Amino acid sequence: MKDAPVQAEPKIQVVCRRITFPVESPLLLAVMRGSPLGLATGSESSVTTRLCLVNIGSAQILTIPGEALPNIGFYLKRKMRGKQNLLLGLTNDAFGYILTEVDWHSFERYDYVSRTCLGEKTGSILISEALKLISENPAPGGN
Repeated sequence: MKDAPVQAEPKIQVVCRRITFPVESPLLLAVMRGSPLGLATGSESSVTTRLCLVNIGSAQILTIPGEALPNIGFYLKRKMRGKQNLLLGLTNDAFGYILTEVDWHSFERYDYVSRTCLGEKTGSILISEALKLISENPAPGGN
């Protein structure tokens, strides 16, 4: 870090969008229905959260409302437009693991992460909405 250039008075931009995920996991649906936070009630089988993009100087930060598997994280970082791209997991909400359809119950090792993921489409929805958020907003501009 000592060699990183100082960015005097970096510009800051924060944009957020609401996204909705279907809830297919009986375990997480039960947790959300029992939560005092009122995340899911009655027959609802979806949950809405926020996805945020933060530009600070030349850095770009994307928030993720859970724990994305590494393949999702590396893909999103590649598509981000900052000189320093960062992902912040478990931000705004903590909806378990996030994986794509190709990983969903794909082999025994993923049984736990599949059970504690909102649903099979969670990763694809996150990727799609994140890419829209990134493309619809300016790239970080430095100072």
